[in-house]
Amino acid sequence: MIFQLPNDSMGIIIQTIYILLFFVLIFFGQRIQLQLTLMELGNMIGQLDRMRINARNETYGKLKKYAKKEELLKDIFERVLNSFVIFPESMDPAGIVQKMEHIMDTRENRFLNDVKRMLNNPDIDEASLKTLSNMVEATMALDMLYKIALHFYLLAKKTGNFYIAVQLQMQAPLIFSFAKAYLQAVYAFKEGAPVGDSVGPLVVSKFIEGKKIKKHHKEFVKDTDVYELEHLKRKIYVVKASGPGGNVGKPGEAIKKLLEKNKNSIKIVIMIDAALKLEGEKTGSVAEGVGAAIGGIGVEKFKIEEVVTKFEVPLYAIIIKMSLAEAISIIKKEIAETYEDVIKRIERVIEEETEEGDKIILAGIGNTVGVP
Repeated sequence: MIFQLPNDSMGIIIQTIYILLFFVLIFFGQRIQLQLTLMELGNMIGQLDRMRINARNETYGKLKKYAKKEELLKDIFERVLNSFVIFPESMDPAGIVQKMEHIMDTRENRFLNDVKRMLNNPDIDEASLKTLSNMVEATMALDMLYKIALHFYLLAKKTGNFYIAVQLQMQAPLIFSFAKAYLQAVYAFKEGAPVGDSVGPLVVSKFIEGKKIKKHHKEFVKDTDVYELEHLKRKIYVVKASGPGGNVGKPGEAIKKLLEKNKNSIKIVIMIDAALKLEGEKTGSVAEGVGAAIGGIGVEKFKIEEVVTKFEVPLYAIIIKMSLAEAISIIKKEIAETYEDVIKRIERVIEEETEEGDKIILAGIGNTVGVP
């Protein structure tokens, strides 16, 4: 015979269990939730670590193909990945742009020289060297992203602070988005293929294709070329970073030099660049506007805005929209194919805003990897 509790006794037991669970959740609910959140974050950190190691291995393997001494490569590679930049003090903003430019120029020269020392190979060409340095930078970015995420994860775990863990959990989708983008950038630079951000240089490269170039100023300013040509009965100065190595050049300095050289004869400046799209916008959609279409830390943008204001030159922009991941991974077909539409828009703006005989600056902004 099976013993059964009366119905009222069963109700008392269930009610007691509910009351106990209620008190457990009151006193230990946040701790339980913290442990569950930390478990989820631990999985995320593990995935980031695997992505970081993958990027390191890909980059190291590519460098190893060019390096003469592997021991030297290994030593400098670890040192470069842990290098950093201290930005100038901005409490007194006077002269901050010049300070920022000096620091970044110093960093760029030091970084490039470190890559040269890694390889210890005098036979490597400049384009390959620039592309390899871009690959190392993408690996550095992914490495730093992992370290920051790990820092907050361990801090939450050490202090038992639920709110630190929740903030990291909320940022997790964005962190993964950035991490995937940097990993894709490593593969793109490994192949030396154009990336989404190369669309600006690609457009102006297609613009001058088949046209008679009167002059080609190689290294008009550092890492930046200028092409002089006649089109639509106007004189056009085309500015782009020197390719096909991974390089963004100094378009701001080139535009400044051209405007100062031609005094008041430049009628308009047109800039072509990639831009981040909003969620819901179509990849490769094109938009027109005014202003300096250029990213970065702001040094080149400042130079352009300052010089066009000084000479009162209208500044027009045409942008091609894409996500961050698309901007630093191998260029998609729908982005690459926008060049025909953009060139038509460039020609329309030229005909609408200038007259025959006028001088125009056309600048293709972006990383010129894979674009000659």
